Amino acid sequence: MKKQINTIVVLISALAVSLAFGSVGKAEPQTPLKPLNLEQIHGEVRVVLLRAGQVVSSTNPLEFVVTYVVEVPTNGAFSDLHFSSDKEIALGIRGKPVVFHGSISTISMEFKKLPRQSELTEPKERAGKAMLAQETVFQGLKIDARKIDLKLRFDWRGREMLFDFKDVPLN
Repeated sequence: MKKQINTIVVLISALAVSLAFGSVGKAEPQTPLKPLNLEQIHGEVRVVLLRAGQVVSSTNPLEFVVTYVVEVPTNGAFSDLHFSSDKEIALGIRGKPVVFHGSISTISMEFKKLPRQSELTEPKERAGKAMLAQETVFQGLKIDARKIDLKLRFDWRGREMLFDFKDVPLN
């Protein structure tokens, strides 16, 4: 009788452990999450996406801000880099373009001079390279999504460069 009670206690304990920690037996392999790459390199040019998200400021109640750095070779660095305000950034949600007709402003500067730069992690500048930070503000734009697609375009040494970031989580 004592042996039967011990066996029942062991079985109940094993059942409790399996319920608490998952089923006993071979678990189904989980699909790993797709890694988020916030840095892209095309030839000599590197772009690091630092921020994409809603910001509330004292002057404008709602803004959507995109901040990134462009790193290029020091030789000829920024004289060969050209941004076009009408096609610099394209936003999309689940493959559909975000249409925005409001005010957009863009500033270019050193990382250390960015507004709210204390909220960001400064990328490490590579040897022989120079970085320029870009911040684009969409005033009044509200994005009702958790992720966004961003296409960043600019010219480098006469060539159009396109950096396509997919499923970027909003911060």
